[in-house]
Amino acid sequence: MKKTTLLNLFIFCIVFAEAQTIKPISKDKAFEDSLNKIVVDFKNNFRNIQSKPLPAEIDADTYQSSICLPGATHCIIMRYHSVVDNSASWQSILYTGESYEEALTTYKKIFGLIKKSKIKEIDDSPAAFEGVIENPDENVRFTVSSLRLKAADTRYKNFVADIELVGNYDGWEVHLNLYNKKKDTEGGNVQ
Repeated sequence: MKKTTLLNLFIFCIVFAEAQTIKPISKDKAFEDSLNKIVVDFKNNFRNIQSKPLPAEIDADTYQSSICLPGATHCIIMRYHSVVDNSASWQSILYTGESYEEALTTYKKIFGLIKKSKIKEIDDSPAAFEGVIENPDENVRFTVSSLRLKAADTRYKNFVADIELVGNYDGWEVHLNLYNKKKDTEGGNVQ
């Protein structure tokens, strides 16, 4: 009986110790992994993550994205009909609801998650987003914070993540747009 009890205790300790070392993927890690896949595919103009076509917009072809961020309700790729810039954009809706406080919390959380994400696989060195959050005012129905990706790969020199807090008739939304946004010569931004 003692041998069986000791054996069971030994097995329990081994199983318990292994269970403690295997950690589930956190929501932040899942967000970073998904963001990494999306950003890396920008060099392919988002073609590897492009899924089925959606009803077209006037100036763009719209497709579902096969990669979406955790918690996003809508993830699409837009291909614009432009002779100047043929790069696509990746867009998602991360919050829809009536609560300004919940929208603001989501806006700030998404900004923080993007800023602390390390983008791998673009080149040999990790890339990261840099920027300063714009503090929204509930009386202003639109706020955008831009983060520019700092990467050695020149294809990403104008790549940005725009987080938008948008008020509409139904409530509030938080959007994320990943796309090419050229700088003007005076330090501002031009699309």
